[in-house]
Parts: sequence; C-alpha cells; structure tokens
Amino acid sequence: MNDKLKLGHKAQANLIRAAKPTVDMLNPKGHYKVEHFRNSKKIGEYDAPNAITNEGRAKLLNVMFDSGTPITQWWMGIVDSASYSTLAATDTYAQLAGSNGWREYDHYTDDLNSNSGTTRPVWGAGAASLTGSFEVTTNATAAVFDVTAGGSGLVEGLFIVGTAGAATPAQTKDDHTSNPGVNVLWSAALFTGGAVTILTGDQLKITYTVSA
Repeated sequence: MNDKLKLGHKAQANLIRAAKPTVDMLNPKGHYKVEHFRNSKKIGEYDAPNAITNEGRAKLLNVMFDSGTPITQWWMGIVDSASYSTLAATDTYAQLAGSNGWREYDHYTDDLNSNSGTTRPVWGAGAASLTGSFEVTTNATAAVFDVTAGGSGLVEGLFIVGTAGAATPAQTKDDHTSNPGVNVLWSAALFTGGAVTILTGDQLKITYTVSA
C-alpha cells in the first residue's frame, strides 16, 4: 500500500490601477469656409482649417490671466501665392511683410465697408455658444472680398489679425506695425485643396469659426 500525499498551491493577483484623472486640454483651433463667386454664380467652396499662432496663444493667455488688453475687433486677410513658402506657428503680425514665409494679397475692395480699397474686411465674431464639447464663435455675416483689376492669380489661404485697445491699425490692408502684444496675428491657414485661382471681378465670401 502506497500512501501518496499530493500538495499544490495556486496564487492569483489582480493589479488594479487608479483611474487617470481627466485632463482638460485647452486647444484653440479654427476653420475658414470660403464661397467663391464669378459673374454672380457660385463656382466653388473651399475649406481652410488652422491652428493658432504662438503670438495668438500668448495673447489669449495674457488677456485671461495677466490683465492683457482684450482685442475687440478683428479683420480678415488673404495669403498670396506670390513668394509663398510656408506657414509656421512662429509667424507674427510684425512680419506680415518680413520674415514670415508668405505675403498678404491686397488686390480687392472691402465690399461691406463701402467697397473700401484700403481696409481688410471685418471678422465680426459672435458670442460663444456650447456645441457638443466646444465653445464656438463665428461671424454671422460673411466677410466679402471683391477682386479688383490686376488681381487675377493664385491665392493660398487666409488669416485673421486684430489690434488691442482703441487704435485699429490692423484694419488697414498691408499694415504690419511692430507693436508686440497689441497688433496680433491670430491664425493663418491654407486651402485644403491647394491654391485657388481667382480672376478680376470674382467675389469671395468668408466665414471663420474658432473653438476651444
């Protein structure tokens, strides 16, 4: 008779990690929508999603947390294909005619400002509203660019600028007054489908939406 005692053991462990805390990341971004008209007929629609420049982000944080002067008026501009090389987060207002990798297209009149040939069209941002998880602000009335004689060619995209305080140099087409923290390039963006051909007499109607 053989008595055999069989012993064994089994161990099991479950490692439970605490849930990671939710991190709310502030990530402002924007989106341009363009309607292109020729001879009063719409011939195209273009999108231009963008990130915000370093200058724009700094202005946002300084206004919110360091008593910076708010910007209450904003204007739109067009990125010319001439001399274009690149957009960068480091682009600034002061370098609109300098070391940014692009130049402003200025062969247009400001339709909603008595067809002014000297002003950029206003971006009349509205109050923020909750849409899903984003607070969104946009211009209810599209900015309107009327292409003038000599303006036929290619354009790459769009940009938004503003001026803090009572002065409004950013309203003036081709202005690039160096005044850090006061004159601000908020964003610039390229058309998703590539450069767009425009002709004298064309009209661009543009809305811009920003969310965070």
